[in-house]
Amino acid sequence: MNKSQFLAQLHDHLSVLPPEERSELMEDYEAHFAFALQNGKTEEEIAQELGNPAELAKEAIDGRFAPKEPVYWFNPANPEPAPIQTPVRQQPVKRRGGAVTTMVYIGLFFLNLILVPLLISFWSVGIALAASALAGLLSPLAVVLDYFAGHGYFAAKTYATVALVGVGIFLAIASRYIFKALVLISVSYWRWNVRVAKGGAGHE
Repeated sequence: MNKSQFLAQLHDHLSVLPPEERSELMEDYEAHFAFALQNGKTEEEIAQELGNPAELAKEAIDGRFAPKEPVYWFNPANPEPAPIQTPVRQQPVKRRGGAVTTMVYIGLFFLNLILVPLLISFWSVGIALAASALAGLLSPLAVVLDYFAGHGYFAAKTYATVALVGVGIFLAIASRYIFKALVLISVSYWRWNVRVAKGGAGHE
């Protein structure tokens, strides 16, 4: 089962939920796919790890229902009344007012004016490190091309190339962990923005 099939089945099984709650859950699973794909996993592997969409939907729906007061019915063969439990939806949570929503949007705007450029700068550093790692790993090729260009061979170039390859390997390893952290931070920050904008963080 690939990502599209998994999310489609999950969306169908969550149809009993209100659209906003269903959208939040779908965004969580889409973010999980995005993060796992960045780590080299296939869509099929991710879907298998997550499990059956029907069971996941059932777990998400369970707990959102609360029992009413017991309703009793009388059986002539048994004078003791027996309770019948009837599940009902919990009362909807009150949402914030229009003025508060406007203030939240304004707050998000100014917060993003600071944090988004900061996040972009972090990504720029990560890309620069990755480019430096690539340059170090390809330095032997540059020496070979320099030799065939007629500039001759010097031992110092060989030593410099070995050092550059070592630095390139080190930077490549560091870049791998840096990009993982950047993806996690970016996805988490985006999901938080969406939740706040939709009112998920503004319940009374």
